[in-house]
Parts: sequence; C-alpha cells; structure tokens
Amino acid sequence: MGAYKKLNKQDTYITTYVAHKQWVIPTSQYTTYGIQQIAAYNTSYINSLRQLYYPSKSLASGNVVSHSFDYYPQTTLFNSESRDFYGGSTASIISIPRALYGNALQPGFVSLNFLGSINGTTTTGIIQDDGEGGLYRSGSTPRLYVGDVIYPHGLAVITRGEYANASINNISFKSSQPIYTYNHHCKVRESEYNFTFNPSALSGSLRTIYDSDGNIYSTTGSVNDGVLKNNVTGSSFQPYITTVGLYNDTNELIAVGKMGQPVPKPANTEMTIIVKIDI
Repeated sequence: MGAYKKLNKQDTYITTYVAHKQWVIPTSQYTTYGIQQIAAYNTSYINSLRQLYYPSKSLASGNVVSHSFDYYPQTTLFNSESRDFYGGSTASIISIPRALYGNALQPGFVSLNFLGSINGTTTTGIIQDDGEGGLYRSGSTPRLYVGDVIYPHGLAVITRGEYANASINNISFKSSQPIYTYNHHCKVRESEYNFTFNPSALSGSLRTIYDSDGNIYSTTGSVNDGVLKNNVTGSSFQPYITTVGLYNDTNELIAVGKMGQPVPKPANTEMTIIVKIDI
C-alpha cells in the first residue's frame, strides 16, 4: 500500500548529457549493423557528393569560389588538403546508420583498417580521423590526406585514388548519444507520512467459519483486522520508505524507484527524494 501526493511543475526538470560509446565493427558484420560501403563510380554518386560536401575551388588558391549549398564544413581551420577529389572521379563511401552514431560521430575517433594496392604494392594500414573532418593515412609524414568524415551524417568518404579502391576491413568510431534525465523532486513535509502502510504492521485475529448446522467448519489465523500492532503505535515509531512510484494524471503507474536500503522518515524535518529517469 502507499500514500499519494501531487507533484508541482517546479518539482520536475530535465537535464542532458552526451554518452559516448566505442564501436569496432568488422566488414563481416556490416549488414548486421546496417553499415553500407558504396563504391561511387557513376556520375550520380559523384555529383551528389560534390553538391553536398565538395564545393567548387579555385585552382590557384584552393579557396571556395562559388557554392549555392551548405556543404557542411567540419572545421573553421583552413586546410588546403581537405575536401578534395584529388583530380579523380571515384570515391568510397562508408555510411553508418544514425541508430549507431546518435547525434554525430565523435571527432578524432574514426579509423578505418584498409587493404589495397598502393603504388603497385599490396599494403595494409589505418586511415585515421584528424578531429577536424579530414581522413589521413596513419603514420604518414607529412600527413597524407585521403578523404573526409562528415560527423553529423555518419559518413566517411575516401576520395584519393588507390585508397578509394582499397578494401576496408573494419571501422571503429565513437557515437554521441544524448541522454535526457527527468529529475523529479518528491518533497515530504515533517507532518506527512508518519505512519506505515505496510500490511505486516497490522494486527491479526482468528476467523472462524461455521457450517449450516452451527458447527465449526474451519479456523483461519493471521487475518488482518485493520488495527496497527502495538509495536508501531508508539510516539517514537517512524516508518521506513522503500519505494517511490510516479503516476500520470490518469493514475497509471509509469515509473518505480527503489531505495538502495530502507530510509527512515524523519518526524521533525522535511526530506526530498529525487527520482531520476534516463530516456
């Protein structure tokens, strides 16, 4: 059994934080997780990439000269090697579903293991995210940029020649998933909830059932008669709180919070129980 009290609007508020989860997914599990690797050889794919992410650039300076679209720059730093097709007309696209990456891929944590023919030699290596939207071959000095990562869209695009034709063995990244915490402050005054509703605190009595002839048919013990036991009626007795339930306006139970251990209800001071629900 329990007692009910209505919460005010000011007793509830929402806080948020972003949780990051590390993912390492081999090629064999791409289908399971919904990851797509697309070889963009035809004109429609290339045109779509250019329209969305690769604006027109000046051949002399490398600066953007004209573009009528938001091409989703991932950094305010100028990097002449970034966002370029490097004179080629092919690309490899790795698309990660939003269910995995959340709001965006976390910058600096995207890496791809590749296997391919680089300069005529079968080569393995790692393509690493620089944290500013660029993908470069790990270990190269100076950095050899081979593509780009679009964090809010969950895309890694490899555009440099032989690297675009290489096989990607696995991909690792960190997701960014917002968590919304509903904080409910359940305030209890010193004059409230100073008696127990626990059925075990009620005294019991014998119940006798008679048959039609007036003879005893059966006797049942420990039947609650609604009277509190003597040991919980003294002025020094205070109940313990073990569970808090939250109900909606139609009295439907929507959440239950359990205490780590029973908490005594103070008789002379107010107390506040905070119930947090992560969604």
